[in-house]
Order: sequence, then C-alpha cells, then structure tokens
Amino acid sequence: MFNRKRSQPEIFGNYDWWEKGCLLRQMTDDRGDYIQSCIERVYGKGALAQQEILEVGSGGGLLCEDLARRGCIMEGIEPVEGALYTARLHARKQGLGQNIHYAQGTGEALPYADGSFSTIICLDVLEHVADLKRTIEEIARVLAPGGIFVFDTINRTLLARAILIWFGERFPPSGLVPGLHDYHHFIKPRELTALLAACDLRVCEVTGFLPRGFKHGRFSMAPGGLKTVAYVGYAIKTAR
Repeated sequence: MFNRKRSQPEIFGNYDWWEKGCLLRQMTDDRGDYIQSCIERVYGKGALAQQEILEVGSGGGLLCEDLARRGCIMEGIEPVEGALYTARLHARKQGLGQNIHYAQGTGEALPYADGSFSTIICLDVLEHVADLKRTIEEIARVLAPGGIFVFDTINRTLLARAILIWFGERFPPSGLVPGLHDYHHFIKPRELTALLAACDLRVCEVTGFLPRGFKHGRFSMAPGGLKTVAYVGYAIKTAR
C-alpha cells in the first residue's frame, strides 16, 4: 500500500531536512554554487559576502546556512512553524545564529518595505505557493531596483510528474513523500517568465538543472541542458 498523503504544512512541519538521505540537502551545495555564480555575474567577483539575502520559503534552513557560511547575512521567511523551529535550532547548534534571522510569513504577504533587499532567492518553493502571481509581485516589490532574483522550480511536464510523483513519492527515502508535490502547481518556463516580466523583472537566464556526475558519493547537480524536469534562472529588477 502507498503511504497516506499528508497536507503540505504537515509534511514540511515534520520534514527530515537535515538527514543525509534528504534530496534537498544533497542539492544544497550545488544550489548555493548557482546562487553565488548569479550574484557574481551581476555584482562582480567577491560580491556574495557583501549581500543581505532574503530567502522566500526557507524551510528547515538548508540554503540559509549554506549561504551564511559563504559570508552572507540571511533573512529567511517561512510559513510553517515546525520548519522554522528546525531551522532556528539547527542554526544555533552550528553557531550561525548571528548571521541568520528567521520570520514566519508567506510569499504572498512579505513583511518588508519596498526595495528592502538587493538579492532575493526562492528555490523549490514557487510550485508550492497558494498564489504564484501575488508571490512574484511581492518579491518584485521588496527587491531593490537593479537587484537580483534567483529561482528554481519544476516544469509542468509528464516527465516531471513521472519522476517526482509517480516514482519519487512511492520510494520516499529521498524525502519525496506522498503529497509533497501537486502536478497542477508545476510551472512552465514561459508562464514564469511572463509573470516576472509583468513585474519589471528582466529575465537573464532560464536553464535546466540536471545531474552532472558524482561528487562526495552523490549526484552533483549543475545548470544547463533541458528544462524538462527542473529549471533555474535569475532576473534583475529594472528601474521604472
């Protein structure tokens, strides 16, 4: 029998964020590398450590901690209290509490003033929000003119559905548990780029994010190639 589907708040409130087998944890370094490459393309080499970055949908703190270790000051916003508890506890244990601040809230109503951040990231989250258009509008609002928005999400294709839901959620050691994803919330690249453009976010790159061999006993992920399953990209906010 298949595992019972739980609600997404229930899943994320009790998620094994820091287990070695967690797929999101295994991808964290590679995602951090991509974020750093985007920031350095826009602001120049060495700019990462000068950033105060907002992560929309910070979950259990995987990316916040990775980027804090690279020298950033991180602000993470997350709606699920259980995930926030995990993130705060883990950051304190790692001695990163001074570099990371977490707040409870949603992407649809970010509790920050206009233009508060020069860099905003949102990875593996856009396919989970209740209102994608409103979330993009809010990200654009709190991003400063000339600021960079880095994202990744899942393409709405049958291949993505087969890999992540039909197969992945039936073999859950990776964390792809039943109910984690909703195929109808997956986002085609053209849909996302249209929403970004409508909010004065000029898309600079949209590309696939695929396995590129092994590193430290796991698949290493890198940008490039087909966008059939997952894709990453970044956009810059244009001044009106």
